[in-house]
Amino acid sequence: MTFPTSDLIRSDSLTGCKSYLSFIEELARMPLMDLPHDYSIAEALPYVSWDQAASLLFVEINHMKSINEKRGHVYGDSVIRWLSILLMEESLAPVYRIGGVEFAVILRSKNFTDSEEFLQRLLKRIEKEAKDLGMAEPAVHIVMIHYQKVSPASPAIVLMQMSEAMLTLKKTPQMSHKIFLSEELKVAALAYSRWTPESETDLTYQTRWIAYKNIQHALGMAKKIDDLQHAAYTDMISGLPNLKAALLYLEKAIHNPVESKPFSVLMIDGDNIRVYNSINYAAGDELIRDMAAVFKNNIRPNDFVARWRSGDEFIVVLPDTPLAGAKVIAERIRLAVKSASRAWKFPVTVSIGAASHVNGESLNGLIDKAEYANKRAKELGKDQVVLAE
Repeated sequence: MTFPTSDLIRSDSLTGCKSYLSFIEELARMPLMDLPHDYSIAEALPYVSWDQAASLLFVEINHMKSINEKRGHVYGDSVIRWLSILLMEESLAPVYRIGGVEFAVILRSKNFTDSEEFLQRLLKRIEKEAKDLGMAEPAVHIVMIHYQKVSPASPAIVLMQMSEAMLTLKKTPQMSHKIFLSEELKVAALAYSRWTPESETDLTYQTRWIAYKNIQHALGMAKKIDDLQHAAYTDMISGLPNLKAALLYLEKAIHNPVESKPFSVLMIDGDNIRVYNSINYAAGDELIRDMAAVFKNNIRPNDFVARWRSGDEFIVVLPDTPLAGAKVIAERIRLAVKSASRAWKFPVTVSIGAASHVNGESLNGLIDKAEYANKRAKELGKDQVVLAE
């Protein structure tokens, strides 16, 4: 699952776009180029190549300070959201908000001609809608850097190329946009440059090194946050998300409903498993892990399973699933546990209560329904599925 903190650091709350960190991580995921063995700087500044021809779009809103002063920050925020939506709709690709008024988009599988045509369509729409919004011209500055399939780059070089391209554009006041070939930019000349002790004094090399180190620090910090949040939201025994993670997942599902696609939950409780703890706690822990494995193997890729509260309680969240569909999955889980446990120290069964979320229903209301259905399954003889009314 994606943990809540991961969403916070990898997405922009104002626009819903991906964050600057996500952009850096995407650049860092590009495959390494094959470089000569005597390329001494290769380990320090790893180079990557686009796996196919691609263009990098860099867009910056103009006059934002004036917009905020004249019409207020609320209106300014609406302008930022407008551009983010426009970019998402036109590019059909992830959009990254990499600064207060700056956005980036990676356009893959586009040759130079396709990139030119895309940019012209984008400019026409921006010009029309910016005029309707009363924005001064030019409303934005746009640079596009086109990379051939064999173009060498690195996250640090890409960022420096973006800055160089935008600064070059702004030197010509009458221009609002420009397309660059990667190799036309001065920074690109560094891609195959060899490092020597004497080059340490070179300002451009030092700038590249600083950019690289900053990127590594950002990626390292993100990894530490990921590790900490994984520990905070993971149950140590089962390896599944814990109660805190389940509650946050449910809150997100409830507050971002899609009316045509209801979701359901399964509240699962083991039947008569005290016999395991009577052996020792290690046996009880082994049972929890075995049950967790059965649940994971019998749910769909987008379903969510977590350990609930304590002991042998679990919860499964089924996105886009009405109650009838939840019953089918619940029965599959019930039968799977019954079958798999024949090979365990003692055979066990589970009781399952299923409930479907109703629009406007609170989290507590949904959980109460599922727990009551689970209680009824116990009262009716265990080893069965009961649907909430």
